[in-house]
Amino acid sequence: MAITLRNKPLEERIKRIGRQRGLGPSAVIAKAVEALEQAPADEVPPEEQARRLRALDEIQRRIAERITEAERAAMAGFEADMYDENGLPK
Repeated sequence: MAITLRNKPLEERIKRIGRQRGLGPSAVIAKAVEALEQAPADEVPPEEQARRLRALDEIQRRIAERITEAERAAMAGFEADMYDENGLPK
């Protein structure tokens, strides 16, 4: 699969790095991708974590309002059939 860069400054940076290290553009990009794969992913900022948790709490609240006791009992039965006492799949 061919990749076309539509960013001239980036293309020039790739070429410059390649000239400095004796690598072609594909090798420069491969090394950059390898480095990113090895690096830890960026942490989600605490305020974004809190926002996401609030959104999940709201979704759970709305679901809880709509589920009947019969539906809760049915779900508990399904879970009992699928998971053991430690919460692991049977």
